[in-house]
Amino acid sequence: MELSVNSEANLEKTHLTLGYMPLTDCLPLITALENGYFAEQGLEVELRQEVSWANIRDKVIVGHLDGAQMLAPMIMATTLGLSCLQKPMITAFSLGLNGNALTLSVPLIEAINRYDQLNSGEALAKVVQDRKTQGKAALVIASVFPYSCHTLQLKYWLAAAGINPDTDIQLVGLPPSQMVDHLALGHIDGFIAGAPWNSVSISTGIGNCLTTSYSIWQNSPEKVFGVTADWAEENPNTHIAVIKALYKACAWLEDHRAEAASLLSSYVGIESSTLLPALSGNFAFGKTTSAVAMPDMLVFNRYLANYPFHCHAAFLIEQMARWQDLPAGVDSKALAAQCYRPDIYQQALPDSPIPNEPRLSLGEHQGNWQLNTQQGSIDMGGDALCDGQVFVSS
Repeated sequence: MELSVNSEANLEKTHLTLGYMPLTDCLPLITALENGYFAEQGLEVELRQEVSWANIRDKVIVGHLDGAQMLAPMIMATTLGLSCLQKPMITAFSLGLNGNALTLSVPLIEAINRYDQLNSGEALAKVVQDRKTQGKAALVIASVFPYSCHTLQLKYWLAAAGINPDTDIQLVGLPPSQMVDHLALGHIDGFIAGAPWNSVSISTGIGNCLTTSYSIWQNSPEKVFGVTADWAEENPNTHIAVIKALYKACAWLEDHRAEAASLLSSYVGIESSTLLPALSGNFAFGKTTSAVAMPDMLVFNRYLANYPFHCHAAFLIEQMARWQDLPAGVDSKALAAQCYRPDIYQQALPDSPIPNEPRLSLGEHQGNWQLNTQQGSIDMGGDALCDGQVFVSS
């Protein structure tokens, strides 16, 4: 879809400060800046790299950042005031799908491989039980933030394997850029994080990847562009201009993976060769193992990846409730509608495919399928969950 240059003079703000974390899926923001897509929309943007997700959240809340790359569940958690000041947040744009992976220390992988007749989750459950029998401490697994797709994916996968994530392991929070160091020092036994930190661990021989988020929930939502509800209300035209620029960036990224790796390298200080495995979808799970084709490991624009589906938000909210992260009485459907704003997406991108009806279910499709939109049917990727469950939004 070709986007016109924004020649309107009614942008409420033209100078924006946007936050990001040093992760591969910050690329839409970097690309929109470096390729001039923000400028095409009349925006002068400064990008600021932050040190933690809590830091990003708090700076958006107080207005030090106009908006940021954010964890999808963080939008709902901040709206409810979970472990932070309560501030209604919204997203009208998803930055992509997939990208997370569970990486474990080499000794732990070796222990798991002794149960090679079992699948990876069942084998890990055996190791967890062995440690209990031997009186050893519980495994320590790090995630990036309590209210993150990473944490919810990990808990879902562990529970499906018969491991209670609240009692059978110790789950700790760490910024993604610190995880490899903590794994090397033996402070943790593994971590779930986004690219490129799994590849950094693998390339140095510190860890091996056990599973990916795609294997837990095919084409799961990941980061979003988040703003406060107040900011969106005060700056509707500016918000639309940002979305247009980000959409163009995401479309470019689908077909320019090698160039994107070079671009990202200058921002995060990691060699392009380490960034390419997840970006290219040619991913090796260990330093000495052969790469396998995973074309959907990172999806930036295909499969309507940028559309803020209410069912994605509702599923994340349901999982937060499953693990007692929500106060009693939260209406998941109302919260999803409050935080996920496809109406703003449609205002910004009226010519992009728009679903004919809200997508109410997840987990029905093991492979590609067709979604009916106002612009005709389009290809969608599978949405299967690892335990075969189907989620129907109430």
